[in-house]
Amino acid sequence: MTLPARPLAAALRIFASVAVCTLLAPAAHALPPLTQDWQATLNRDNPLLGRIWSVKEGDFVTPDVLARDIASARFVLAGETHDNPDHHLRQAWIVSVLAEAGRKPAIVYEMIPADKSAALADYLATSPKDGSGMGTALDWDASGWPAWSMYQPIADAALAAHMPMAAGDLSRKVLKDFRTDGLEALGPDVLKKWRVSTPLPEAGLETLKQDLRDGHCGLLPEPAVDAMVPIQRARDASLADGMIENATEDGAVLIAGRGHVRADMAAPWYLRQRAPDAAMLIVAMVELEAGESKPSDYMPAPGLYDYIWFTPKAKRADKCEELRARFKPKKD
Repeated sequence: MTLPARPLAAALRIFASVAVCTLLAPAAHALPPLTQDWQATLNRDNPLLGRIWSVKEGDFVTPDVLARDIASARFVLAGETHDNPDHHLRQAWIVSVLAEAGRKPAIVYEMIPADKSAALADYLATSPKDGSGMGTALDWDASGWPAWSMYQPIADAALAAHMPMAAGDLSRKVLKDFRTDGLEALGPDVLKKWRVSTPLPEAGLETLKQDLRDGHCGLLPEPAVDAMVPIQRARDASLADGMIENATEDGAVLIAGRGHVRADMAAPWYLRQRAPDAAMLIVAMVELEAGESKPSDYMPAPGLYDYIWFTPKAKRADKCEELRARFKPKKD
């Protein structure tokens, strides 16, 4: 049967339109492997184990949904618990997702201070095939961070995709100068550029103070907490600056502790001050607690993160017990 000319022309137009849209649509990318062979041991029986919660959607999502959003963001902030190896494997997965999407953002590390930038550049200039020697080049064992073997998967993923890597934290000299000079240790130009003098929202400031109290197990006197606020603000601003200054045309990824990726007071807040229109995505890796089996149990305030990824909890010594021993008054 021969179609009339007008319906035939319409059909051809529809076919051509579908063909063009298919050609213009972004190609689907295979997801990198994502291991469920957990290394942390605690609370594996929690029903949230391995699940990804979208704060915006108020629902669980699959890794491919998360991967799509990761690939569309200019700035990706991946928050960790430092000594949990499962968190670093998921950070490495995030880097691999970007590689699969054909993107090469800069990878910025909280764990690398500015005074190690030259050592990092020298190491990368040797075109290493993997990150096995990067810890040695950065004198990682003396840094106080968990073993380099936990972080190496992130570096391996970045090196395999030829992504640049950069320091994010303040130099040790600047941190030392804070003891006597406070914020002035940054210098007036940096203070203005980084927005460190711009007041935090009251709720964010109080949260920052409470985090400092909790991080020191309630043992710090209040004047000491107040003295630590500008240091913490400067570190968060430094992480944001590291992302902005080292960003490639494909943006940047921040590898940092979860407290540094809170939208209300930390690196994302400073990013927003300086790059308000940039697409930003915050993924927080969160350890599961016994008896806390609802996503709401892990959200102290709304809008802190875009996604929460639940993992087992790592077994560790009681930090507060160690601190109490250090703060215990000495007998005469």
